[in-house]
Amino acid sequence: MAKSGKQVISKSMSFRICVYPSQYDKSYFTAHCLELDIFGQDKTVEGAVGELLQLIENQIEVCEETGAQLQFFAPPNVWQKYERAKKAKQKLPDDEVNRDYLAALRRRFGLIGKKWANFF
Repeated sequence: MAKSGKQVISKSMSFRICVYPSQYDKSYFTAHCLELDIFGQDKTVEGAVGELLQLIENQIEVCEETGAQLQFFAPPNVWQKYERAKKAKQKLPDDEVNRDYLAALRRRFGLIGKKWANFF
């Protein structure tokens, strides 16, 4: 903890994100952060990832302010989806993803040059 009583969280942390069709409504995508077990949902991949990145940022801020634990790992079935997608080198088809928007999200959240998502 910092002298102010606030927790200092490393800005170089890596988060893995698994994107998959929502289990409840196939017209939505879920972007799930494996290290925090939080997720964003939207009708587009970009919207789901954008929402998730904002939630990650908010979670980090709350943990810094309160000293709460940051990591709560996703359930095994989400890790398994991630590992299957990674092993198969699966990516969402280009017609389902606005790669320019995802690049803009990477820049906004300081993720340039980092591999930060596998898609399933």
